[in-house]
This record gives sequence, C-alpha cells and structure tokens, in this order.
Amino acid sequence: MKTLRNGSGDPHTRAFLVAGFCIAFLFVILVVRLAYIQFWEGERYRRLSENNRIRLLEIHPPRGKILDVNHENLADNRPCFDVTAIPEEVQDYDALEQALVSRSPLPPETLQKRIQEMKKATPFRSYPLWKDASWETMAFLEANRLRIPGVVIQVNQTRDYLYGELLASVIGYTGEIDAAQLEQVQGNNYRMGDWIGKVGVEKTMEEHLRGQKGGMQVEVDARGRRIRILQERDPSPGSNVVLCLDRRLQEAAADALKDQTGTAIAVDPRDGSVLCYVNLPSFDPNQFIRGIPLDAWSALRDDPRHPLTNRGIQGQYPPGSVFKIVMAIAALEEGVITPEERIFCNGSHTLGSWTFRCWNRRGHGWVDFHRALVESCDVYFYQVGQRLGIQRIREYAERFGLGSKTGIGIAGERAGLVPSPEWKRAKQKAPWYEGETLTVSIGQGALLVTPLQAVMMVSAVANGGDLWTPRVVKQVEQLDGRVTMRNPPVRRATIPLSPRTRTLVHQGLRDVVHSERGTGQRARLPHVEVAGKTGTAQVIRQEETGAAQDNVPWEHRDHAWFACYAPVPSPEIAVVVLVEHGEHGGSTAAPIAKQILAAYFALRGEEEPP
Repeated sequence: MKTLRNGSGDPHTRAFLVAGFCIAFLFVILVVRLAYIQFWEGERYRRLSENNRIRLLEIHPPRGKILDVNHENLADNRPCFDVTAIPEEVQDYDALEQALVSRSPLPPETLQKRIQEMKKATPFRSYPLWKDASWETMAFLEANRLRIPGVVIQVNQTRDYLYGELLASVIGYTGEIDAAQLEQVQGNNYRMGDWIGKVGVEKTMEEHLRGQKGGMQVEVDARGRRIRILQERDPSPGSNVVLCLDRRLQEAAADALKDQTGTAIAVDPRDGSVLCYVNLPSFDPNQFIRGIPLDAWSALRDDPRHPLTNRGIQGQYPPGSVFKIVMAIAALEEGVITPEERIFCNGSHTLGSWTFRCWNRRGHGWVDFHRALVESCDVYFYQVGQRLGIQRIREYAERFGLGSKTGIGIAGERAGLVPSPEWKRAKQKAPWYEGETLTVSIGQGALLVTPLQAVMMVSAVANGGDLWTPRVVKQVEQLDGRVTMRNPPVRRATIPLSPRTRTLVHQGLRDVVHSERGTGQRARLPHVEVAGKTGTAQVIRQEETGAAQDNVPWEHRDHAWFACYAPVPSPEIAVVVLVEHGEHGGSTAAPIAKQILAAYFALRGEEEPP
C-alpha cells in the first residue's frame, strides 16, 4: 500500500498530465482557429490566395497616328517600359518611396503623392507610377525585385513626335490625366495614370486617337515571375487622323521664319483648309513624354520669347495697315468715297487739337483709292474712317470674322477685340472720342486680331466673300485606310460684296506687290501674280520711345505684318506672316511670305524652288 501511494505522487507522472493538458488545450485552440478561418474568413482567404497568384494587368492600345495630307507620319508610337506597382504586394510604402525616389524622373513630392494615392487603388490591379523608364532604371528594378516587392515593369507604347518643334503648336502633346480631366471624362474608361491628349489635335481628336484598353490575367509565382497567361483581351487600336497640313510646306515656312519670333499661317481660301501653321520659337513635345524636369519646364515658362504661347490663336495684336483692306471694302460698299476721288496727304491730318501723322512724314500728295491702298497712305484712311464712323467700321470688321473666334477647334483660341463706344463705356467707364476712330482706321488703338483671324479675313477677300471655318483635320481613318469620319469644309458666312468692289480691291492689292510704288514688292514672284498688304503695328507710341527704331529696345519695336494670296486670277493659297517686333511689314514679313508662296507653287511644279 505504501508503494502505490508513493507511485501516484511521482513527479514524472504529474509532468505527463500537465503536458497532456497543454497539448489538449492547444489542440482545442487550433481547432477553434481553423474553424474560424474555414467558416468565417474562408471566402476572404480564398480570394487572397487566388489573387496572390493572379495579377490583373491593363494592356493599353496603340494610339492612332497623326498624318499629314500626303499620309506622311507626323506622330507615331514607340515601345516603352512603364513602372507600376501592385498595391496588395507592397509591404512597406515608405520603403518603396525611398527605393524609387532616386530613380524616378518625377519630383519627390509628386512620387510621394502618387504612392499615397496608390493605397486607395484596387489592391490587385497594377497602378502606374511613371512612364517610359530608362534602361538604367529597368536594370535596377530587376536586380532588386525581392527587395522592392510589388513593383512591376510593363511593356507599353508611348508617343513619338517625329518632327519635334515643327508641329508642336498644331499637334500638341499627350500627358498624364489630371483630376480635372478625369472628372470631365468620367464613364469613358479612364483612370489616374492614363495618358490623354493635353493640347492641339491630340486633345481635339482624343476620342478617335485613344482606342480601347485590353487586359490580362497573369499567374505568377511567389517571386512575382510570370508563369502563364490565364485570360487575355486584346486592345483596340486608335484610329489615324489625317490633317490638311503639308509637312513639306510646314518645313519651308519654318525655314523662312528662321530665328524670328512670330507666326506664319497658310490656308486654302477655297475651303478653309490649313496648309501650314508655324509658331516660333516652339518647343519639343517629346520633352513631356517622361515628365519634363523642373529646370526644363522653368526654362520654357520663363523664356521671354514665350515658346509655349500658340501665337496663331492666342496672340492678339494691332493689325496695322492690314486692316486697311477692311476699311477699303467698307468705304466702297457704303459709298463714302469713289475710286476717283482724291485726297491730299501732306504727311499729317488734324482733328481738333490732335495731329495724326502718316507713315510718310513728307506726305503722298494727291492720292485716289488705288494709290492709297498701294502705298498705304494713312491720311487717306483717316478721312475714310471719319466718314464711315466707328459703328460701320465695327460692322464690317465683324463681318470678316474679327472680334470672334474662328472655330479652328484648338483649345485656347482668343477672340481679339473690335472696339466700340459701348465697349469703352462698359470697360473703361469713359466716352468714345472721334480721334479713336481715326486710330482704328489704320489698324491701331484698341483694335486687336489674332494671326489666324487675319488669314481667314484675307481668304474671304481672295475668294470673293466666303468666310470659312479654318480646317486642320481632314478625316479619320482605320488602320486599313477605310475612312470612318470626314471633316467637311464649313462656311461661317458669306459677305456680300459687289463685283466692282471685288475688282478694285483685287487690283489694288495686286499692285501692292507688283507696282513700283507698292509697299509689298519683296513678296513678288516671277511667274505667279501675288496680291497682298503690308502692315506695321506700333507696340508703343514712337513719341514715347524717344528714339529711332534702331535704338529702341527689341520688345518695344513695331510688329511686322504681311497678308497675301495667290494667284490673283484664281487664288488657291492665302498667307499671313506676323513677326513680333520685326519693325516693317514690307522688309521683314513680305520676304517670308514670298518664300512660303514659292515653296507652295514649287511643290505643285509651277514655280522654281526658293
């Protein structure tokens, strides 16, 4: 009996019982936990398990090409590598930021913001961090795949602007969609990180160029390496957009303008097609593909010659003597002068206590309508302006499209300004003075036009009164060449002009170029008759400068204009050249227009190349 009592108190037996109890307790806990995971969390963990081996990758479609009128490629696509991340696989967002900040072309604050936004994104869908990674970045990310989990390199396509600065003001560029644009295109399958047309034709024709996204379900291993594609939906490529522009003429116009600051636009007066559209200085839209560095952006933004300004539609300038075309038509149509009536120019015109000078300080002597237009006599048009009055001047200016947008369809277009007594009372709280009518009569004062408005105005004169909407896009085509959308010419208005007025104005403008006294002789071509009008628009009153033009700072010098069309019997091209601070239209702008016209007719085999 004593032996049994001693056995039951054996310490080994007690240890065995305690261990058995602990094992049983842990087993109960394990069973309970397994039951919880199986019944309450089973669906969640099943989904996590499935998605940990499956990645959802978007396939972006090839963006449609932009072609010139001869189907020459202007904007194409090239392969690129995009850096993306799978939010669910990112273990440490701060570590991710630290690892990428030295490799990213984005400013640190932009990358930080993007990584913070990624936390709210769909967990298993790739989220774009930046586009078009360099080879060095690619090598770094591949070598550090395990140290930076969640980062994925995707093969994609990006824009390639084949002619760089040459067509930036027309084609524009693409960029990453921002919050404001995303709000505008809701429901069109865009999301943050997508690229979209920002300006120019890229923006206007976004709907046709972008195509439709595809996607892939990809099975990967624990290290993120692709095992197999489970499901794939091919993207639908964007359509090609064909422009009315001729790249060869565009190059000729840019060569003619050279290092000047200004714009040159040519259109077909028969239907409003834009044949060339040059703004200088310009910028290379390829800079915006990877995200332009801050120093490069600052250089563009702060450049005193404003390369980011689209002068053709955003620049507003006094038209100078180019406006005398409208004045001449208004005077003849309203009967305030006859072609034979002569007015004496002694170099100035007096109104009350004010003296208004002619550009020819010695005076032109007795001038009739034809000579006044050919030699651009200011005194003659001062008196024409007095007889017409500001209201009729404004009416004719607006008939020719001045003071309103042309409707070219490129964002940022400005309307210019045709002043009136009502405008001045509303804007300046002051009355209109008759002297202001005189300054408007020669294209000065508060009158402002864009170069595009000027070329559409002279086109309407060339074709006898049809005011067209300028047309940049000709049509949209599928990859097989099938046309899916045509962009037909649109006539904005028809300006009633008598045959007599048309003939007199055509004769006058022809002799501006071809007569010995014409101010536009430097636009003369050997085998083609050209009609045109020079213009010199003051930036600041000469009395305010206190110096001759040669001694005036560049930014205070006059603007140089030349507007023309050819051939005179049956015009098929109209050109406007504006050179900022170019001083004289006849000596600066007219030779540029001559080169553009010569190139146009040379391309048609009708003139020697310039």
